[in-house]
Formats: sequence, C-alpha cells, structure tokens
Amino acid sequence: MKAMKDVLIPLHDILSEIEFLHSIRDRSTFEQFKASSSDLRAAAYSVMVISEAVRRIPEDWLAEYPATPWHAIRSIGNKLRHEYQRVSEAILWGIIADSAVELEVTLRDMLGKRART
Repeated sequence: MKAMKDVLIPLHDILSEIEFLHSIRDRSTFEQFKASSSDLRAAAYSVMVISEAVRRIPEDWLAEYPATPWHAIRSIGNKLRHEYQRVSEAILWGIIADSAVELEVTLRDMLGKRART
C-alpha cells in the first residue's frame, strides 16, 4: 500500500491545474478563450493532467463521491490525446467554467477527510 503522502500527490496536482484553469476563466470570455491558441493548448494540457491524476486516486476514495463523473474525467484525457479534433472549444470552456469548480469542491472535501484521519 502506498504511503498517504504519495496518495495525496495527485489530489494536489489536480487542484493546482484547477487553479490554473480558474486563471484562464477569470481573465477571459469564451470568445477570447477560443481565439487564443495558447489558452486552448494550455487548458487542454491541464485537463489531460487532471484526467491522468484522477487515475491515481484510490478507487475506494472515488466511490465516496458517486455523483462526480469520474469515468468522464478519465475519458476526456484520452479524447484530448487521441481524438483531439473532436474536442471543441465549447467543451473545454465548459470544463473551465463549470466542471472544474465542481471537481475542486469534491477534492477539497476528499482532502479534508484525509486530514482528519
């Protein structure tokens, strides 16, 4: 079994990427976002990191949050890597504007529970 600190690393990695996505959201409208190839690429990379890091979270921890779309989070990374032309700017913006906020709440709760044990 992995040490607790090793298991917490992906949670912190995800939160770091979410903070970065928030920085894009806070300084951009959707129109500005889709016109910026650097923001599009950076957001896609952050979402891929999040997707990969979710794979490192223990399954029993994920099971505590059945309303979180873990499968979709894992899948979007594969779509960005292998079917990138099918991931629209609108999908990425939806992740930045909505899904990242929801995931942040879940991860902060997950971390809070582990801090109390």
